[in-house]
Amino acid sequence: MPTVLIVSGSDSSCGAGLSADLEVVQIMGCQPLLAVSAITAQTDHKFLSLQPVASSVFKDQLEAAWDHSGGHVSAVKIGMLPNESIVEMLTEFLQQKNCPNVVLDPLLKSTSGGNLAEESSVSKRSRSLFPLATLVTPNIPEACSLTGLSCLSKQDLHALASAIVDLGAAAVLVKGGHLEGSECVDYLLKKGELQGQQFCQARLPIPSIRGTGCRLASAIAARLSLGDDLRQAVDNARSYLFTHFEKQYSS
Repeated sequence: MPTVLIVSGSDSSCGAGLSADLEVVQIMGCQPLLAVSAITAQTDHKFLSLQPVASSVFKDQLEAAWDHSGGHVSAVKIGMLPNESIVEMLTEFLQQKNCPNVVLDPLLKSTSGGNLAEESSVSKRSRSLFPLATLVTPNIPEACSLTGLSCLSKQDLHALASAIVDLGAAAVLVKGGHLEGSECVDYLLKKGELQGQQFCQARLPIPSIRGTGCRLASAIAARLSLGDDLRQAVDNARSYLFTHFEKQYSS
């Protein structure tokens, strides 16, 4: 069974983060391994507190997960990285182990309102982890923050994606859910491509949902570990995500 190493923060409400990642990886038929980066206290409506895991404990979790897998991690899903120390430890680990199929969701803020990363760690992450990533999956506010660009319509997605690739990523999926309109449009661009690919889906008539980014990145990592190429992985992960929330809010 393919193994997916999940690097993520906990969420006491189970709406996002580690709990969502675990659920998706198991649904996809993969074996999850864990390295918890931080503990948060939050609900759907408010963010109470955040405590990064001690660097030594985080490092031990990575090594323990690797040992448990017998050195056969099939993919890595990276979510919350609260500080520079955690970023440095993870970068060193990925370089040493030469981990494949690294999907990085560059979280900056929780939907419930809290900051999930120190400002210094954001810059560190883009310099050190982006070149190790198979795919980076920012939403529009995150992509704009990382690049200094603005995005007002789907016509701006290519420039935004190109700027992320220029930061060192092999590929980027800019998630367009923050744009207005009846469709959700995500834009996939791989390094060296002149034009990317749009993935469109009718917007679900439901309120704002927490955990969509976590679930999507985890599903892509799982699909890559199962043998999908990048475009197939994104397509299959998006199909899962929309089906999951459509069922959840129609029941």
